[in-house]
Amino acid sequence: MKRINDRNLLEFYIREFSLDSMFCKDMRPFMTLMSFDRGECICNTGDELEYFYINVKGKLKVYTLMENGRSLLLRFNKPLSVLGDVEFMSGYKIKCNVDSLNESHLIGIRVEDIRKHAADDPVFLSFVIRSLGYKLYTISNSTSINLLYSLEKRFASYIISISSEEVNSKDINAIKTTNMTEMATLLGTSYRHLNRVIRELTDKGIVNKKNGNITVQDYAALKELAGGLLYE
Repeated sequence: MKRINDRNLLEFYIREFSLDSMFCKDMRPFMTLMSFDRGECICNTGDELEYFYINVKGKLKVYTLMENGRSLLLRFNKPLSVLGDVEFMSGYKIKCNVDSLNESHLIGIRVEDIRKHAADDPVFLSFVIRSLGYKLYTISNSTSINLLYSLEKRFASYIISISSEEVNSKDINAIKTTNMTEMATLLGTSYRHLNRVIRELTDKGIVNKKNGNITVQDYAALKELAGGLLYE
């Protein structure tokens, strides 16, 4: 994590997402702009909540990590989303792991400042309620995907979800991902089963696996296979 000491960029994000409308009080003095690199951990299960984060650039991967080492994908967060609302409202420790999928910019406000200046703010609390509603919906959605749909569809949904911010053209040639074991764990399956599904999609000309990388050959077909289901 790196602090971005650029007040103009912070003000740009505040205007871009109307962040001043989230609070009755001006919270600018308590905001810190932070940058997280691709793959960098933002928070871990069991940590104490230090910052209330507002995601203003990039996509974040949110997943559970159990004591037995198994994990399960919950959602991908994109702007404008927040981290720490559940923990702030409940007083619990952090319940999920969050990693930066690509370079991300987050605005952090120390929890002690939120409690001091916004704990009784009706505008802020209304925003938090909407955020909690969104998270309830996405957990229900991801649970349905993980329990009720085939691995082929879950894999397609995963690839589309991680790429939807980075591509907006059907002319895309390739999207690459490397850690197959991690992907299998997040999708609630075995490496062998995932590998079998990828081979089947390779035979159909939708993806290709080479040198440990998965390359998407037919993005439109993969998107059709996902059927509109996204981990978002």
